[in-house]
Amino acid sequence: MQQAQRLTKRVVDAAEPVADKTYCIWDSDVKGFRLRVRPSGRKTFELKYRAGRRQRLFVIGDYGPFTPEKARKAAEDAKHSASRGGDPQHEKIVHRHAATVAELIQLYLTEGRIDKPNKRESSWQADARDLLLHVHPILGATPINALTTPDVARWQRDVVAFKTARVKKLGFRKISCTRGGPKVVGRATRTLCAMLNWAIRRELIKDNPAARVSKPADVMRERFLSDEEAVHLFATLDDMEAAAEIRPDHADLFRIIALTGSRLAEMRDLAWSEVDFSRPAVVLQPERHKTGQGGRRKVINLNAAAVEILKRRTNQSDWVFTKPLPFKGPMETPRKPWAAVIKRAEFEDLRIHD
Repeated sequence: MQQAQRLTKRVVDAAEPVADKTYCIWDSDVKGFRLRVRPSGRKTFELKYRAGRRQRLFVIGDYGPFTPEKARKAAEDAKHSASRGGDPQHEKIVHRHAATVAELIQLYLTEGRIDKPNKRESSWQADARDLLLHVHPILGATPINALTTPDVARWQRDVVAFKTARVKKLGFRKISCTRGGPKVVGRATRTLCAMLNWAIRRELIKDNPAARVSKPADVMRERFLSDEEAVHLFATLDDMEAAAEIRPDHADLFRIIALTGSRLAEMRDLAWSEVDFSRPAVVLQPERHKTGQGGRRKVINLNAAAVEILKRRTNQSDWVFTKPLPFKGPMETPRKPWAAVIKRAEFEDLRIHD
């Protein structure tokens, strides 16, 4: 193996091909940057790097179109991208083969997280539902460089017409329902637009055809409990807990949400470190609530009833609402218990604030 040296025009020009043998000259300045010399005389600049746990080879280009200085700059840029979680060779392949919308979706849902580190995991999950359930079935096979504004407008009409609605069987007595329709087209369009804007920043496409279509507002759902309904809800929780029809921790979670008006995830994942009995209040860091993009904490004031519930839940865990032993961590979303409460209370169209 030759000793590493700075790849300059003089060094590259002096590199002679060897019959029946390919060899590499490594650069001494940029780790992983090298020149591959083939028996045919072809000289190619390359970069070896790591993407996660995998070792990858980024083919920069041949000597001629690329000077050593231009190739070194490309290698440095690729190493910087890889250090932030990117995969330069994969992106090059996607761009070269005019990737389809389906391939772009997969790339966005994996590497987009690296470029948007402050975006909440629940938001990424919502994006995945929009893209995989509503965009992929209709636009998935379309090359991203061939996608047009009329294509996006037709896709919107198809979603509104419930053409993405389907029922999928997941197993014994388990199904997944995708509804589609006017209620989802607005958010799905904004998610598609955000993905295409990301693709522009990655230089995978030059234009965003979704930027020029209308983006219907989400159909807002407003449902508030009256005083009588609130009393009835708490009485139902007491009765079901006494009859062992619902776990006490599930009942307490529903009570806390009702008393504070907080979101499900804010209380379901509540840690004791976020509870301040001296105020008394729950203090959530920006990454723990939906309105934290500006770096602001969220303070949820606690009344006497909420404080009483929390104090009786004192445990040895880091979490207020935990998984049942022997499992560790915050409680999972209690969908079935909530459905049972709604059925017993005979409430219509009532859901936990999410």
